[in-house]
This record gives sequence, structure tokens and C-alpha cells, in this order.
Amino acid sequence: MSVLAVNLTPIPPFAGSHENWMLPDAYDVAMSSSLSWHHQCVLDTEGILYPCSWVAMETAEGVYDFSALTTTLNYAATYGKKVIVRVFTKTVSPAKPKPLPAYMLNDTATYGGDQGTGGLWLNRFDGWSPRYDNPNVMARYKALITAMAAEVGSHSALQGIGPDESAWGFGELWPVAGLTTGQIRNAHREMCLHIQSCFPGKEIYPFYNYCDGSPDAEVVEEFQWSLAQGMCAGITDTHRIPDMQSGIPPVMSAYPVAAKTLMIVDYMSTGNDDSGLTERYLENARTNAYRGADITVWLNWGGASGNWWAAAKNAMAIIG
Repeated sequence: MSVLAVNLTPIPPFAGSHENWMLPDAYDVAMSSSLSWHHQCVLDTEGILYPCSWVAMETAEGVYDFSALTTTLNYAATYGKKVIVRVFTKTVSPAKPKPLPAYMLNDTATYGGDQGTGGLWLNRFDGWSPRYDNPNVMARYKALITAMAAEVGSHSALQGIGPDESAWGFGELWPVAGLTTGQIRNAHREMCLHIQSCFPGKEIYPFYNYCDGSPDAEVVEEFQWSLAQGMCAGITDTHRIPDMQSGIPPVMSAYPVAAKTLMIVDYMSTGNDDSGLTERYLENARTNAYRGADITVWLNWGGASGNWWAAAKNAMAIIG
């Protein structure tokens, strides 16, 4: 397969130690060497950002199935790779399954809910976000994390763990019907602190999205709060370097980040311009280099033989 032409104008390499990791293009995948779709991408990189979902891991109230996660951790250990787990609890499309276990969906009296669905709010994308304003929902989330820690917390391949994104740009970019900015912020902090208490010695990655363009001082404050707790920074949906945008995003005041930083280059962060896929990947890699990211995570979209991974490998080779 031929690789698209690459514009080499100037792209600084990462300073010091830097790692490239991969992100599977599906949740809850039991990774193994037989999955050629993912396996070569794992071999090309140094670790796996592993997406898993609440609904897949809690099959009934208090009944957990971490088999896919355990299989993935064992697989990573076999090949000398590390894993950072990201626990997804929301959806951004009505086509996706609702993200909570059935016992919660069927019990609006206990877990609250929107449009007759227990434990969930309908969000702006016609998908679903958990009602973390309901203490019973939060209690069940904490029980999930506690059970996960008991199952895999001591695994040698587990490097870190983080929750779903925090709602970067609280007011405009991720509004949830019926919840205030303060409620979203406090819920995210409560989740992060519980994860931190359950996984001592592991890296904790609060995830923030759309950080390039957020005008919200509250978001910058939230970012700084997590760093002050000794947590790392997980950043996604980035869009090239600030010089290529109108104005200077105030969140740039948070950089360079005085904590370990993971930044994701995914299908949303390749932008919408007139350049080719490879150049857009390089633009995003430049963003990562500019901010001194310790880990760049590349989405394995379409498998190891597809154009997406070819573009990612070009960027890895050029940026370092």
C-alpha cells in the first residue's frame, strides 16, 4: 500500500522521552494476537489506551464481568506493553446502546432518569449521560470501580485508569439537560478521587476534551484542580496548534503541564480542512509536540493496513 505524500514543513520533534500508544476502534475488545486488526498496531506502539463501558462490565446488580479487560491486560503483558483504562459511561448517539446496566435503566424510582430511562439524562447529542446528581447512581459507579480495582488493580500491565471525559467546556460543548456546571464538576471530582483511592500507585487520568477552544475559566480551573491532586492529564479532541486558530485559547495558560500528559489523536481531532489525512495527522502530532505530551495515542481506525494507521505511522516516524 502506498503512503500519502507528507508535508514536512517544520514539525518539531518531541523533547525528551515520548511514547506512542494505540487506541482500539471499538469498546470492550478482548485483545489478543489473533486479532490482526489490532495486533500489528499494538506491536507498532508502546501501549494501549483501552476503552471499556460500564454496561458491559456490570451484567446485573453487583455482578461483574471483567474478562475482556483481564484478557487485554494479559495480552499486553505478554508483549511487554502497558495499558491505561478509560471507563466510558455515556453515549453521543441514539444509535448506541444505553450505557448503564438494565437494572438501573428499569428503576427510575431509585436512579432517577429522563424520558422513562432510569439513571440517565438525555444529552444534547440525543445520546445519554448518567445522572450523577443522583447519589444512588454515583454509589453504583463507585461500586464498579471498587470491584474493578479488586480484580485488576495489581496487574503488572495496568499503568493507569481514568473516567469518561469531564465535560470540557461545561456550558456549551457538553451540556446535560437539568444539570448545572457545578453539579457536573463536583461529580467528576468525586469520580476521580474515588478512582485514585482505589488504584494507589497507578496513574490517574481525568480526561478533558475540546481543550483547544474552550473559553471557560471554570474549565481551566478544573484542569488545574486535577493536577493539584497529583493526577495526570488525559486530553482528547485536539485541533492542531493554537497559531492555526482564531485567537489564543485561554487554556494555553495551563501549558506546559506539570504532570504526565496523554493526548489522543482520533477521528474527531483530524479537523475539517482541505489537506489530506496524513497532513492532518501531522498537524495534530505537532500540537502534541508543542505541548510536550508524554504519550500520544493514535486511533486504530480501520485496522493496521488502512490509511488511518499509515498516516499515524508517518506521524510517529517524523515526530518521534
